[in-house]
Amino acid sequence: MSVQFRVALLVALFALGFIARRVGWLKPPHAGFMLRLVITVGLPALFIADVSRIQLRADLFALPASSLVIMLATWGLSLLLGRALGASRTDQGTVTIAGMSINNGFLFPFVIAVWGAVGFGQLALFDFGHVLGQSFLVYAIAATYGGHAAGFGAIVRRVLAFPPLWALIVALIINVSGVELPGWASTPLRMIGQWILLLVIVALGVLFDVQLLRDRRVPAIILLRMLAGLLLGWLCTLAFGLSGLTRSVVLLGAAAPIGFNAVVLSHVEKLNRDLAASAASISVVIGLVYVPLALWLLPH
Repeated sequence: MSVQFRVALLVALFALGFIARRVGWLKPPHAGFMLRLVITVGLPALFIADVSRIQLRADLFALPASSLVIMLATWGLSLLLGRALGASRTDQGTVTIAGMSINNGFLFPFVIAVWGAVGFGQLALFDFGHVLGQSFLVYAIAATYGGHAAGFGAIVRRVLAFPPLWALIVALIINVSGVELPGWASTPLRMIGQWILLLVIVALGVLFDVQLLRDRRVPAIILLRMLAGLLLGWLCTLAFGLSGLTRSVVLLGAAAPIGFNAVVLSHVEKLNRDLAASAASISVVIGLVYVPLALWLLPH
């Protein structure tokens, strides 16, 4: 199966999800179930199958570090953007968590299709830093702007309840221990994970709403996440001296669309959910255009 066909298949799956919602076959709750299945089964299976096998090098530790640096820098930029937009307290919270939420889940199917298991493994390490930042910092920021306490206990419980984090830790332990998963275990895990991961694209098609295109604040948030993120990622590659595939992974992850966890947190913490949904949905559609091109142009 050619790379072009695989990318075209992913775009077709997004279109399928979009059409299925319009004809009434699928609705947002169905998309929510798909995303939960990806988080609880798909990503853990792939992490254990592939991250446990990648060759760990000293420079790969720059991947999670870059992710955290990008998130922290974006936090500061979001405060300036919110002030320029005259954002209310709740809107400022949404701007901040949307800018800091990196949609690596959207990138995973594309990276597997074009860069293979090695690229996926490195992107998973980049996502490791993002998961830590999301679980601790972004959750606390959302709760603070929403007027709720973000105590240490609540944050710890959130971290402990996130299956991909545990799967990534298990995969890294297997990796450094020198134990190699037998084929009868790694092959089914990889196949299950790859098939389930395709549900991300279908779910995003279901969640995309054309009516959300009208808010003038949306482009500013998208530029913060994707364009400013790309610039920050480029600076990280210079600071850590990255090259080759590792550099490409940081650049791609840094410019990823807005994560839909920003929508979830905005809903839970009573921030501006519609604003978060608008920015996240449109950024994903933009991602359908530039991600395949970036995967083709970036060295790997």
